[in-house]
Amino acid sequence: MYKSYLLSLYFLFGTALLWGQISGKVSNERGEPLPGAYILLLPDSALAVADGAGAFAFPRPKPGEYVVEVSFLGFDTQRKAFAAAQKPIQLNIVLSSREQLLQAVVITAEHAKQENTLSSEHLTLNFIAQQRGGSFAQSIEKLPGLSAITVGAGIAKPVIRGLSFNRIIVNSQGIKQEGQQWGADHGLEMDQFDVEQVEIIKGPASLQYGSDGLGGVINILPGAIPQRNSLSGSVMGLFKTNNSHVAGSAFVAANVNDWFATARFSRQDYAGFRVPAENFVFNGFELPIYDNTLINTGGRENNFNINLGRKTGRGITRIAYSLYDLEAGLFPGAVGIPRSYTLAPRDNNREISVPKQTVAHHKLSVSRLVFWDANHAEINFGYQYNLRREFSFPENHNRFLLDDPNDRLALQLDLQTFSSNGHLELNPTDTWKTVFGFNAQYQTNRRSGFEFLLPDFRTFRGGVFTINEKQLNPRLTGIGGLRFDVASNHTTFFEQPFFDSGGTVLGFQRAPRTDHLFFNVSASGGLNFEAVPDQLYFKANLGKSFRAPYPNETSSDGVHHGNFRHELGTADLRSEHGYQLDLGADWERPRFTASWAGYLNYFDQYIYLKPSGRFVFRPDAGQTYQYVQNDAVYVGFELDAEWQVRGPWSLHGAAEYVWNRNIDESRPLPFTPPPSVLLELNFKPTRTGALQNLALHLSSHYYFAKTAATVAQNEPLTPDYNLLEAGLNFSLPIGRQKIHWSLQGQNLLNRRYFNPLSRYRILNLPEQGRNVMLSVKIDW
Repeated sequence: MYKSYLLSLYFLFGTALLWGQISGKVSNERGEPLPGAYILLLPDSALAVADGAGAFAFPRPKPGEYVVEVSFLGFDTQRKAFAAAQKPIQLNIVLSSREQLLQAVVITAEHAKQENTLSSEHLTLNFIAQQRGGSFAQSIEKLPGLSAITVGAGIAKPVIRGLSFNRIIVNSQGIKQEGQQWGADHGLEMDQFDVEQVEIIKGPASLQYGSDGLGGVINILPGAIPQRNSLSGSVMGLFKTNNSHVAGSAFVAANVNDWFATARFSRQDYAGFRVPAENFVFNGFELPIYDNTLINTGGRENNFNINLGRKTGRGITRIAYSLYDLEAGLFPGAVGIPRSYTLAPRDNNREISVPKQTVAHHKLSVSRLVFWDANHAEINFGYQYNLRREFSFPENHNRFLLDDPNDRLALQLDLQTFSSNGHLELNPTDTWKTVFGFNAQYQTNRRSGFEFLLPDFRTFRGGVFTINEKQLNPRLTGIGGLRFDVASNHTTFFEQPFFDSGGTVLGFQRAPRTDHLFFNVSASGGLNFEAVPDQLYFKANLGKSFRAPYPNETSSDGVHHGNFRHELGTADLRSEHGYQLDLGADWERPRFTASWAGYLNYFDQYIYLKPSGRFVFRPDAGQTYQYVQNDAVYVGFELDAEWQVRGPWSLHGAAEYVWNRNIDESRPLPFTPPPSVLLELNFKPTRTGALQNLALHLSSHYYFAKTAATVAQNEPLTPDYNLLEAGLNFSLPIGRQKIHWSLQGQNLLNRRYFNPLSRYRILNLPEQGRNVMLSVKIDW
């Protein structure tokens, strides 16, 4: 009887706890859970995050009418209404994959965004792992409209539709990444193993993200919140055959009563990379490549990051810190005039010597997201400290400046960045969203070293904006916005002599003191139209964008050795203004999907480096290139299609094309990627026995030639080339652990080819030869 009494109490107590409880599971169309999905309960504004099994739960609400809004990156947001009473409620939410590019993307909350009418890509961890390259920028360049400017095997910066440098923005943890991105040999300073979800916006995004976003934005989104009261992690190893690249990454995540923390440490170590060539030709001279290896192109990279946070029923708070540390050698022939005696082979191909570069990038960010009713607000603060050092041997023109003849510090750039951004979304009705937001950034940079390129400077960029999204009818949505910007540049006066071989002063490098202030008003408007329900979609966006010149464009006066030129700024540059039209169409059938995006961009006072015809009589200086302004136009398109042929077999195709002109001189602009066509055969069987997520692919990527009609002045011609790649991916559960295997082959035919966007192209150096990559990841 005593036991029966206890069992009765236990049953009554447990039943009381479950009275009215709302719980459920979020999955995709194949029944797979979607961990990290956001579930918003309205009108209470309570927030839950799906755990590793896709499950979620809310405490007992009061009886009444409720709505859950469920959102996840790459899937359509779903709203479901229900009535809560005393009985428990179980909700099974199935989200539809967002194959078309017309819908908004989830970052931490679904809100009105300018890119709802622009072409965009949504990438998950699986895609990034299967396409992993030497860096994050190289991992995404197979996407149509995406390219990368490279320096060897481990340094790269992204290009969107032919635009790069200070014309695209990379956001990480809600903060714009700052790493002297105006330099062609300055890569993207982040851990490629710590990227889980990515949103890529192709086209003008200045309205929401600020002046540097007129070419596009890459948003690296925060990682998923660990499951409540859990401890998990993973370890990963990576090996590449071409340059004996060895890498490892360890990750741990914990959550105690919705206080959560994650941490990761990654290390990469690689030797000089191999090319399918035994020599190269520079200025008519044939120079050797010993053992098919470019000496001193190895490197070491260390990354550490930690995230702390708290999830409550009404919001999320995050604090994140990361450190990126790089030491990378530069091919001796790429710094100064190539000479055969500097290219001799070494006993240790992992040795890093002068010339080289080191980078230390510290980043601290704090973010807060708050929900109430159907509204929300988010704010982000960030601080970055970027220390870049470039080491080389002094030449006659600057060696007499040295107190220590053994000094090899050619250039040091010490950059600090303070930034903040935020937005407030109000939802007066189910069909109308209004967003108010701001961005602000202050920078200070100090220089040192025996070389001079640009002086100390301070910059400020700030703006406020509003975006309105209105569902005009069930199939038509309109989006419009307005933005006001202010920007300022301040540079200090600098003067440094240069000498002849005997120490006689031949002249001075000078940078005048400048103070510039810029103002701008931008606007944008667009439409999304569902022409045939669930099949055919159209979109259009027309907007005005803006970019203020950067101090390197107004105040440079120095030799950029890696590009064999003297770069000179122009103090009175005005801001750029873009008038940009984007069009798109998406077609979906049960076994076939296709998307097309086209664009026409007209830039008033476009800033670029132009050969002046004047030569500087200093070692390695070559011709003077000066920053000038001309009107310019960019026209292009991207095409992407996939056909489910039969069963597990599918075909994927993509094409891209960009054409541009300096209108005043009718010449192409520099750093323009060639047209390309990608064909890929995929095999993904559903029944694989013990193996899970088995996938194989074979691809051919053809790049058209860069002819005299498509290269900028003084850019070399580049022949066409075709790259063959293959990959195998699968998971193998062993006990409670799951082991993920990935095997990839790049440039399988060991083709000798030239990348027109490579810093080494000017030396006629071919790109990396055959490379096989093996990665193993163990989850626990």
